[in-house]
Amino acid sequence: MKTARDYSPDLWRRLVIIHKRLESFLDRRGYDVATTPILESTDLFLRKSGGELASQMYSFTDPSGRQVSLRPELTSSVVRQFIDGNLKGPMPQRWQYYGTVFRYEASAEGVDAPEDLEFQQLGAEILGSASEFADAEVLATAVQGLTTLGVTGHKLRVGHMGVVNAMLEALGLSERARVFVVNSLDDLRAGEAGVEIVRQRATDLGLLGEERTKALSELARSMAPEDAEGMVEGFLAPGVMGLSGQRTPEEVFRRYLRKLKEAGVPELVDAAIRFSAELVALSGPADEVRKKLGDLIKRFDLEAAVLAPIDKLLKALGQYDLKGVPVILDLGMARGIAYYTGVVFDIDHAKVKGRPSLGGGGRYDGLVRALGAKKDVPALGFAYAVDRIAEVLPSDYGSDQDTGAVRVLVTAQESQRSQAVATAERLRAQGIPAELDLSDRGDAEVAKYAEQRGIQTVMRVGADGGVSETAI
Repeated sequence: MKTARDYSPDLWRRLVIIHKRLESFLDRRGYDVATTPILESTDLFLRKSGGELASQMYSFTDPSGRQVSLRPELTSSVVRQFIDGNLKGPMPQRWQYYGTVFRYEASAEGVDAPEDLEFQQLGAEILGSASEFADAEVLATAVQGLTTLGVTGHKLRVGHMGVVNAMLEALGLSERARVFVVNSLDDLRAGEAGVEIVRQRATDLGLLGEERTKALSELARSMAPEDAEGMVEGFLAPGVMGLSGQRTPEEVFRRYLRKLKEAGVPELVDAAIRFSAELVALSGPADEVRKKLGDLIKRFDLEAAVLAPIDKLLKALGQYDLKGVPVILDLGMARGIAYYTGVVFDIDHAKVKGRPSLGGGGRYDGLVRALGAKKDVPALGFAYAVDRIAEVLPSDYGSDQDTGAVRVLVTAQESQRSQAVATAERLRAQGIPAELDLSDRGDAEVAKYAEQRGIQTVMRVGADGGVSETAI
């Protein structure tokens, strides 16, 4: 069984051309090139993803005993280099990167496909700006880069984790309940069936139902810490000595108290589930969805200011010419919730089967500190799935990359092989692509070979050392 993919020469040539053109596109916008190692400490990627990538990474112990992984993405390595002081310059900094990444993603049938194990990623990051103008630049750059390549039919789908979390907090949810609801947004897209699934899961976790738990939770939050601890001790003390495990009675008391305080008030959790079910159903043209969002928050008595970040972003993005690429507003997006703190986005394309995204990204203001910096640094970025971009471009993409020089095949009889080598070298020195025929073939076979190789001209060195030229 293959554990990585094979790239055909034509596909690899197309990927190289895509890379070069996007690199030039980003360079014109001030993004310097950063390179990252293929092998990094496993902990680096786990700290970034909150463990979400653990089951998808290729990790092992190196000869020195360190736990390392093949890179599943490149953002972490760029941020690590910034923290280490290897990426220097005034703020904000703009960086672009390119490379092979490795990530296990089983298909719906549970069968792994080589193209899902190894693929090419190109992306860009802005470090040091919290402005909505930085958000707009990254979104517009991601869209325009594809348009510059000649991609058509793509859509920009925009969400905002900061706004979603702010709305749920305004509904009165505890942190635990809020994280639960955000994690359930994808399930809620299934309509009533999804709502029932989420309700049941909330009940199993103690966030819904259990009037006694509700009363205790409200009481624990309203009491002074020492009084709450006394209440919990009264509940648990008679049987605490019989508890299994290594926790001390004090640890048991504090853990139970924390759970009581974090338990969501059932009415609030139920309202948040209903609100979120309506929220994820709102996906469409940005202007239309923005109006519907205003109506939704009014019905749930939320302040209009909660949508201010969306308004600022759309206004800043409106300053860019996206060449007709639709902007879809979808606050039900919850990708990478372990570290995204603001805008999130995907660039979708209907021609890519199974996984429609050609790329995406967002804002991750807490990541720099999470990876070891002493303070937070605002940051955001995006990454393209270059292999998927190649899928939506013509199979002959990049043929216009030729310099116009005629490709030449130089051939000769055995006695004149040195003259053939000299001829080929002279052509190459002049910038003309020249291939040396390594066998003693007749004219017909040489012409057939040249045609199959896409070579336009054959130069044959004769017995007398003279050179004749034939167009194919």
